[in-house]
Amino acid sequence: MLAAFYQQLEATLLQEGIITASTWRTHAGQRFFYVSSALPAHRLTTQLVETGERLTADTKLKPECIYVRSEEHGHVYRFRFLVPSEKQFCCGNLCEDCFLLREKH
Repeated sequence: MLAAFYQQLEATLLQEGIITASTWRTHAGQRFFYVSSALPAHRLTTQLVETGERLTADTKLKPECIYVRSEEHGHVYRFRFLVPSEKQFCCGNLCEDCFLLREKH
């Protein structure tokens, strides 16, 4: 499921002309996003977060984008979609933090 969000993020950024090329790499269990863009790092960071938020607007996922470094031909980010750590269902074991006992906002 999350793979579809990463693919959609990359496709949207390319389609909107925010980036010109990109690739995903995994190091030590962390996903890194290598991108080529004419934008400076601080503006590109903002664009990445805004695009991630648009893609996850109707979900509980939240984008996290951390600038790592700039290279000769682009920038490197640690980007991921975070899944909430709170319970999303009732397991039937009468837990203290049961989903059914949570106040609705």
